[in-house]
Amino acid sequence: GQIVTGSCDELLHTFMVYGTKIERKQTLKGHTLGIAAVAVAGSLAASSALDSYIRLWDLDKGSERLAIDAGPLGAWGVALSPDGEMVAAGAQSGAVNLWSSSTGEKLGSLQTGGKLALCVAFAPDGRSLACGSEDGVVHVFDVASRGLAVKFNGHSASVRCVAFSRDGALLCTGSEDTRSMLWQVSEARLLATMQGHSSWVLSASFSPDDTQLVTCSSDHTIRMWDLPTCTCVQTIADAHTNQVWGVCFDPKTDRFCSVSEDKTLRIFEPSQQPNPPKPAPAVAA
Repeated sequence: GQIVTGSCDELLHTFMVYGTKIERKQTLKGHTLGIAAVAVAGSLAASSALDSYIRLWDLDKGSERLAIDAGPLGAWGVALSPDGEMVAAGAQSGAVNLWSSSTGEKLGSLQTGGKLALCVAFAPDGRSLACGSEDGVVHVFDVASRGLAVKFNGHSASVRCVAFSRDGALLCTGSEDTRSMLWQVSEARLLATMQGHSSWVLSASFSPDDTQLVTCSSDHTIRMWDLPTCTCVQTIADAHTNQVWGVCFDPKTDRFCSVSEDKTLRIFEPSQQPNPPKPAPAVAA
């Protein structure tokens, strides 16, 4: 598998994973200010940065494909549609703007009517897009019609991450209020509030079979949650020494990775509960 990371040093790094071995593959340069978010679809990566640019990268060639000027404060959270044809980014205005990833043409805007759109994510089928905002509200849009499908109110602080389950039926949202919430999208219903982190929830990812959820936080920890009971089955407190900014399951296995402000990247191998996931040696990110 392949992992892509971005950093405030303006660089993207790509890594190849061979079992428990991680090898740095490429360093991609182009942004002139710190990178805020990274998304991957197949061999295409997208990055958004504080320089207000969205850059598309060909991971096979290790080169920049396209640069999109998103305008002042127009490139925060970023997402790629599953087919790689569309890139979305949240803006300070609260809008989520859409562009063609092949031409850079602006395709439209999804209006939340709220504050800064901090995070965005496409559903696995590409038909829906979720957005988490600074005001704690989550919007889910129909991509084809550009219309609002559902709106979730539940968080009391900024929403830092949104993640769809692999079947697209569930949405997990993580917030600066330290809580993760699990929503039934079609019924616009809150299923569970998951509490345990002591600081901001920064990232979430569903396992390939949707039986587990992993979250990470600025409290330096990673938590594993059982679904559908939504109970925490494991807290990993010794993998990182600083804020954990990202977690992501391998789409084909139950391994997952984490990346932290301590400048390390870790891979966790599956193990039978109640034993914790076993981390591979840390790699400098």
